[in-house]
Amino acid sequence: MTAPAIVSLSIENLRGSVTPFTLAFEKNKKLTIVYGENGTGKSTISDALDLLGNEKVGSLENRGVGAATRPYWPSVGKAHADVKVALTTLAGTCTLSLGKMAAVVDNPSLKPQVAVLRRSQILNLIAAQPADRYKAISRFVDVSGVEASESTLRKLINDKNKDFDNATARVGANRTSIENFWEQAGKAPPDAFSWAKSEVQKDQKELDQKKAAIDELVSRWDKVIPHQNRLIELSGQLKTAEAALEKAEVDLEAITSDAADGYVEVLEILKAAQKHFTTHPHPSVCPLCESNEKAGELVTEVNRRIEAQGLHSKLDAAKKAVAAQRGVVQAATQRLEDFKKDAANDFAALESYCTDGSRLAELELPAFPVPSQPEQWADWIDGNKDKRDEWKRTSDACVDAKMFVETLRLSLKNLEESEAAAKELEVVLPRLREILKIVERERKKYTDSVLDAISTRVGELYEAIHPGEGLNKIVLALDAAKRGSLDIATEFAGRQDSPPQAYLSDSHLDTLGLCVFLALAEHEVPEQKILVLDDVLGSVDEPHVERVIGLIYEVSQKFRHALITTHYRPWREKFRWGILKPDQVCQFVELRGWSLSDGMALSGSIPEIARLKVLLDDQNPDIQAITGKAGVILEALLDFITLKYGCAVPRRAGNAYVLSDLLDAVNGKLMAALTGELVVVDDTGSQAVTPVPIKPILEEIKTIAQARNVLGAHFNALAFDLYPSEGIRFARLVEQLCDALICPDHGWPTKDTGSYWKNGGDTRRLHPLKKPS
Repeated sequence: MTAPAIVSLSIENLRGSVTPFTLAFEKNKKLTIVYGENGTGKSTISDALDLLGNEKVGSLENRGVGAATRPYWPSVGKAHADVKVALTTLAGTCTLSLGKMAAVVDNPSLKPQVAVLRRSQILNLIAAQPADRYKAISRFVDVSGVEASESTLRKLINDKNKDFDNATARVGANRTSIENFWEQAGKAPPDAFSWAKSEVQKDQKELDQKKAAIDELVSRWDKVIPHQNRLIELSGQLKTAEAALEKAEVDLEAITSDAADGYVEVLEILKAAQKHFTTHPHPSVCPLCESNEKAGELVTEVNRRIEAQGLHSKLDAAKKAVAAQRGVVQAATQRLEDFKKDAANDFAALESYCTDGSRLAELELPAFPVPSQPEQWADWIDGNKDKRDEWKRTSDACVDAKMFVETLRLSLKNLEESEAAAKELEVVLPRLREILKIVERERKKYTDSVLDAISTRVGELYEAIHPGEGLNKIVLALDAAKRGSLDIATEFAGRQDSPPQAYLSDSHLDTLGLCVFLALAEHEVPEQKILVLDDVLGSVDEPHVERVIGLIYEVSQKFRHALITTHYRPWREKFRWGILKPDQVCQFVELRGWSLSDGMALSGSIPEIARLKVLLDDQNPDIQAITGKAGVILEALLDFITLKYGCAVPRRAGNAYVLSDLLDAVNGKLMAALTGELVVVDDTGSQAVTPVPIKPILEEIKTIAQARNVLGAHFNALAFDLYPSEGIRFARLVEQLCDALICPDHGWPTKDTGSYWKNGGDTRRLHPLKKPS
C-alpha cells in the first residue's frame, strides 16, 4: 500500500524551535533539501522527524550529555508538555506530544517510519567495534522478534536442563529415603520399593481407632487423678467446720452459765412480752395476769429487766454462731458425700472402659478393682500412675506411624513424578536443542541473505561514487562466533577481506558509511519510509560530492519522502542557477539565521531566473538590478552552451570571461543550428513540441548587449542617455533564452539522448547534439 504524501511538518518547543515552525512540502516532489549555515536549526527538523518516527532525539546521542538525553529535548525554558510535532499528510495528521515518561501519539495509524542518518553516525557504521556496528544496523536488519523467541527458547532449554538435573537429584534422594525407611523396618522382602508400596496400601483407620481409644483412656485416667487431692481438701473442710461448731457450742454454754438463776427461762417470757408491747405500746392490764395495777409502767419494766444483766446480745450472738456453724458442717458433709459418690462413679467408669474391648489389650492397665475406701484411693493412684506415660507414648507412636506412612507415600509419589519428569525431559531436551539449532541457522541464514543483498547494493552505490577505483567488493557478514557482531570488509589491491578502516581515507569511509546506510534503509519497504540525511556531506572531498549528490537523488526516489539537511553551498548555488543534474527534481528550502527570540525561520531560496522574473514584474522596476541580474544569467547560459559544444573562448587567467567573449564564441553553423524545444504533455499523454530558434534571440542580444554594461554593471555617465526600456528589453531577451533552455521544475538540458540534449523531465530539448563541423 502506498503511503500518503506528506503535506507539512509543524514543530513547537523542540530544541531550536523556540517559536512555532512549519515546513510545507511541495506537491509531487519527493526530495526536500534544507540548506542553512551551522546553527540555523537544520538538525531540529531532523530531530522532529526522528522523534515522531522513532521517539528519540538522535542529535543528542553520544554528545557527552549522558545517556538520558530527554531533559534536553524541550526548547530553553519550556517543559516536556510544551513539545509537539505534527506531520500532516493527505490522509490526516499525526501528532506527537511528550508525557512525563513517554511520548504520546495521536492518530498512531499515521505514525511514519523514519530512517535517520547523521554525520556523527557514519563512522559508527564503519569504524566502530563489530558489536557497536551491529547495534547501528540492527534496526534495519530487524530480527528482534526471532532473537526474542530464540532467547526465550534458549532460556527454556536452560530451565529444562535445570529441571532435569533437579528431577534426577530428586530421584536419587527419594530412592535413598525409601531405602532408609526399609532398613529401619527390618528390610522386609523382596525389596525396599515393593515393601513401600505395600505399606502405603495398609488401612490407616486402625491406627486412628487405636489412638482414639488410648487418648480416651488417658482422658479418663486424668479425670480420676485429682480425686485424691479433692478428697483431702473436702475432708479438711469438714473437720474445720466441725471444730468451729464445737467451739461455738462451748461459747454458748459459758454465757448461759454466767446468767442469774432463772434468767434464761424468764428472758424468753420477757422477750415475748417486749415483742407484744411493740404492737400494743399502751396496755391497760397485764397480758399475763390481767391485773391493771401498775399497768402504765409495765412496758418500761419489761425493757429494764431484759437489759438488767447485759447478757442479752451476747446470748443471741452465741446462739446464732452455733446455728450458722451447724449449717457449715452440714454443707461440708454433703459436699464430701457427693464427691465420694461422683469419684466412685469415675473409678467405676475407668474400670469398665479398661475391661471392655480389645483395643487396649496391648497396654498395661491399672490393677482393679479400685479400693472401696476413699482413704485408699491415693495409694492405688500412686501405684498405677507410671502406666500413663506408656499409654501416651503408645498414642504418640500411632501418630508417628501414620506420619511415617504419609512420608513414605509422599516419597513414593515424588519418586514416581521425578522419574516421569526425568524420562519426559530426556525426550524433550534433545528436541529443544535441535529446534534451537534450526532457529539459529534460519536466523543467520536470513540475516546473511539480507546482508549479502545489502553488500551487493553497497558495492553498486559505492561504485557510483568511486567509479573505476575497484573498491566496490564490499562484504557485510555476522561473526559466526559472536552473536550481534557485524564484520565489514572489502578487497584492496587484490587482498581479500581487508578491513576498510585500515586502507581507506576518511572521505572514502564516510561515503562507504553513507552507502551502507542507504542500502539498509532501502532494503525493506522504502516506499513507506521517510529518509532523513542530516549533514552527511561533511568530509566528502570535492571530486566525489557531485556523485554523492547524484546518488542521493537517485536513491531518494524510492522512498516515501527524503529530507536532506546540508550547509554545502555549491548545492545551493546550483539550485539557484537551475543547473542541477537531470532528474534531480527537488524542493529547496533555505533557513536564515537562528535567534533565541525568533527561533527558526525560512528565507526561501529562489532560483536566479525566478528572481529575474520577479524583478521584471515589478510595477516600479529597478533597471540596474534587472540588467545586472540578466547579464549574470546570460553569462551562465552562454557558458553552458560554449562548454556543451566546445566553443573557442579566449583563454585568460582564472577563466575570467566577459560577456562579449562568450557571445562571440557562439557563431557560424552552431548559431544557425541552435534550437530549443518546449515540450508540454497534456492530460491525455499527448506531447506538444514548440521549437524556439536561438539564433534570433542571440543576434538581438548582441545589438543591445552594451546596455548591460552601461545600465547594470558599472556607474557610467552614458547611462544617463539610455532609456530604461533598453535595459528591460535586454532582460526580456535573456528571459526568452532562459524559457527556451531551462524548465523551472526540471532544469537544464544536460542529458545526452543520442540525438539531442534534454533535461530530466524531457520538458526542454536542445539541438543539435554535436557542434556542426
